[in-house]
Amino acid sequence: MSTLTTVLGRIDSGSLETVLAAETLLCAPADDPGPCGRPATDAAFERAPVTMERLGRLMLGAENRDDRTLAGADAEAALDGLAATVSHGALTGDVSHGAHTGNGRPVPRPAAAVVVLAGRGSTATPALLAALSRASGVALVRGVDGSQGPHGAACGAAPELVAERIAAALCAAEHAAGAVGALPLPAPDPAADPADAARIEAAAGAARAAGAALVLAPREDPWGIAIADEPGRGSLLRALAAVDAAGLERDRVILGGAAACIARRDGRGAPLAGVDPARLDALLGLGTAICFDDLGRIPNVRTAVSDHDVALAVLRAAERGDASRILLSSGIRNKHRLTAYGGTGLEFVPERFLPYLRGLGANDALLRAVGGANAAGVLARATTEQTS
Repeated sequence: MSTLTTVLGRIDSGSLETVLAAETLLCAPADDPGPCGRPATDAAFERAPVTMERLGRLMLGAENRDDRTLAGADAEAALDGLAATVSHGALTGDVSHGAHTGNGRPVPRPAAAVVVLAGRGSTATPALLAALSRASGVALVRGVDGSQGPHGAACGAAPELVAERIAAALCAAEHAAGAVGALPLPAPDPAADPADAARIEAAAGAARAAGAALVLAPREDPWGIAIADEPGRGSLLRALAAVDAAGLERDRVILGGAAACIARRDGRGAPLAGVDPARLDALLGLGTAICFDDLGRIPNVRTAVSDHDVALAVLRAAERGDASRILLSSGIRNKHRLTAYGGTGLEFVPERFLPYLRGLGANDALLRAVGGANAAGVLARATTEQTS
């Protein structure tokens, strides 16, 4: 049996209909340094609460601390929306976590799972994620990056310390992590940070030992609304060389930020509208899973790779025989993207993107694969033990 390690224990990965492979749920920006010479109007906007009349500026990328803060109540409402969308398939003939209610009826098994990645700005704690999972009925797979010291303090992250912290989180007796990452890609020049690839190798070694997946993501502003800079072939190859050195199979690696890697570019590297098929083919040729983790943004003048472009990329991957390597997520880190503030929410993928993909010609098998089965397969750990 293949199982997913969630914050509430292991579940049968085959029970899941929807898996969002790269979310955050809980986050906050760093401490405010003050105006720092910025215009007073910009400084005032940055400190203002998110309201309907401010959504236009927020959608165009204006910085706002409240927009970059997702608290427990925000995460719970977002998970409730996702659970409601997939609830039609939540109750199966099996039991969740091997339990029954007092009258002997089976407990609903989760039909949706969300991978909650660690990293810059994340404020998620294992206990809070467990509480959110219980309240919403959505299975939460906790990511760990090994770069945080006691009480969330940042550390220098020596490679051996990264491996130690990741290993401890993956085998924790309570609220264990189920994935490693997201880890930033290394710089293309090894001289920039000689230890960055070594940290990836250490993390990949810990993932391999535990049978867990590793998530890599380009360096970028995690709250930005514009497409990220292209990570560059050098960074990707350095990261994957470290993964290979650790003995972790590439099919256990998830590369986030896929849209940034496949966007059309001009001669200076600036993004143009649409997808470059050659870049997509080259990315798929690396042998990892790739995650389109920015779905559901309302299009604006700064949109380079639209959801329609992503849908066409998914169909092209399927034509190449690479459909099993495509993962999806919304990657919501801004408050204005929640349904409570006018956005499309976590439910966008099952509620709107997958039906749109069907309208473009995707069959049921492809929809099941990219909607959740692929992610569940990458994240699953093979075991002969009962789920608990």
